Amino acid sequence: MSAEPLQIHDDRFLINRLIDQAPTHTLIREFFMNAQENATLALEGPKEVRIYPTIVDGVRKLTFWNTGPGMNDAELRMATNLSSSINKPMALDGNFGIGAKVSGLTVNPAGIRYRSCKEGTVHEVTIGYDDEEQTYVRYPVEFEDGTEDTVFDVTEAVLAERQEIDFDWTEVVLFGEDDEHDTVSEPIGRGVKVERSYVSSQVFRRFAAFRPGVEVKADVSMTQGGGKGETGRFRQLKTLSASIPKLPNSETVRCPETNVEIHFIHDPKKSGYSHSMSAVLNSATPSTTFCALVHKGERYDIKTKKRWSAAAPNFGIPFGSTVLTVEIVLPASMALPNQYRDGLTSPEDRSSLTAEHFASIVRDLMPDWVKDVIRDAHPPSDDNLDDLQQDLQKLLDEFKVPTVAFAPSKALPDRVENVDDGRDETEQADAEGFDDDEEGILRQIKHQTKRASNKNVRKAPEGAKLSKESKALERVPTIEILTALEDIEEKGIKGRAGKYYKDAQSLFVNGKYSAVDRMAAELELSFAGQIDPETLRTLVLKAAQRFTAFRVGKATCFAISKRLADDWSIDDLDRATSPESLSLAADDYRQSINAARKWVRTEIKAEALENDELQATS
Repeated sequence: MSAEPLQIHDDRFLINRLIDQAPTHTLIREFFMNAQENATLALEGPKEVRIYPTIVDGVRKLTFWNTGPGMNDAELRMATNLSSSINKPMALDGNFGIGAKVSGLTVNPAGIRYRSCKEGTVHEVTIGYDDEEQTYVRYPVEFEDGTEDTVFDVTEAVLAERQEIDFDWTEVVLFGEDDEHDTVSEPIGRGVKVERSYVSSQVFRRFAAFRPGVEVKADVSMTQGGGKGETGRFRQLKTLSASIPKLPNSETVRCPETNVEIHFIHDPKKSGYSHSMSAVLNSATPSTTFCALVHKGERYDIKTKKRWSAAAPNFGIPFGSTVLTVEIVLPASMALPNQYRDGLTSPEDRSSLTAEHFASIVRDLMPDWVKDVIRDAHPPSDDNLDDLQQDLQKLLDEFKVPTVAFAPSKALPDRVENVDDGRDETEQADAEGFDDDEEGILRQIKHQTKRASNKNVRKAPEGAKLSKESKALERVPTIEILTALEDIEEKGIKGRAGKYYKDAQSLFVNGKYSAVDRMAAELELSFAGQIDPETLRTLVLKAAQRFTAFRVGKATCFAISKRLADDWSIDDLDRATSPESLSLAADDYRQSINAARKWVRTEIKAEALENDELQATS
């Protein structure tokens, strides 16, 4: 007896569940992908995809149209079955035929109309949800003689609409949730408002490249720029790669170990415009900088705007995310799309792949010109935090926490074992110049410009390197105090004291956090009348920000030291350095109020001394 294939006992339940659970945000991708795949098969004439509104009973319906091999009635019937495709193979690593119909019916239960012209004859079929059948069906139509069918010839109707039939084409019209649903302005659900150029923007963001020779056009009513009230006129939609030669700089760097390619793109705002240079060059769609995985010409895990700004420090871009795009191009064999093609998975264990999995490669391969862009984007500041970070480093060194690279396992486990000279608990040892009232931060404080010079530090001889022991110990994160509201919101720390990026070793502190204001107000009372009020307010605000950064930094160092504790997992460590935990540490500003007063007093004396010197020389 041969093996007996499994059957589906209740196919209606399975189909309904498959469609009802499908994501809606993949709809545009699915219908566009089918259109361009078919267009690329055109043996003669243009390989073209058009996106436009079709008026049905006075209501606009979103339409995808393409050249390429058409379908007759039998092929059209087969093509509207689930898990069925025409002119392409079914394969997990290909564009298998499940997504468009499934995601389309989720948003368009009122129907999806297919028309296809083959050898001068046009056939039509509409699929949608039938209330009586309680499932998804091909809708029947009744003819004058009383007969019914679901796939039928509409050649005469198409000719009456003045459409051409002397070459093959296919058209898909999305009817939405009901007859009154305008699927052009609300393509992913009735009542879900999107920008006018949503459809063209989704195509632009998702596709790093179109199929060879395929030209994409979108109706002006669905693109950026003029033509909002028009229809019947088209703009060409281009990929970002078409604009790159006209941008200031771009570079692709390959990782030899993984064959992953990192594409760095500098896309600043065009002079005199509020849009990026690529947006001006590609007028059909708005273009912003982003970070994404790229696999077989499609982008996944796309991070744009605030989401990209918040994630960018993990990739070594603490500033400049609004002018830098990073594409992480994966080899074909490294990933597989998931069932609904809205994410990538590992072929080995089907675990999700995200851009963050490749952040270290982005940091390691970053070209010098990208680093220059990041430095240029750094907010201007006259404050030098070297002394603050040196004190924090001294604190962290006392715990002898190994870096991940020098730990027994390079992939940080739940706990770090067998660390020489380590401790189970984070006990602070005494260190010269560092005590409970934070006097260490005040050591030998001179005027700001003098502190920044570090003249007492000798330059290392050529070829000198850090000792192995020094490199093996964890370094304190680089601290950035943000004072611009835009920067604070981009990093996602509005109402929070700070955010720690452990992979990039960066710590961002909210210079407008509530505890900063409370501390500054208390300091101002202590020195009222001693110097010019405006100068004093500037000075006490800087002190409050610095010592808030110090408290947040200390909390981060203590959390890092918990890597030595057996009972602390990675999740525990992440919670300890969460923005909420760091905020609690920042709120206790009175623990550092005395040290802040000493810092302000020293600065006032330095200011007075400088003024006396200026008067003496004038």
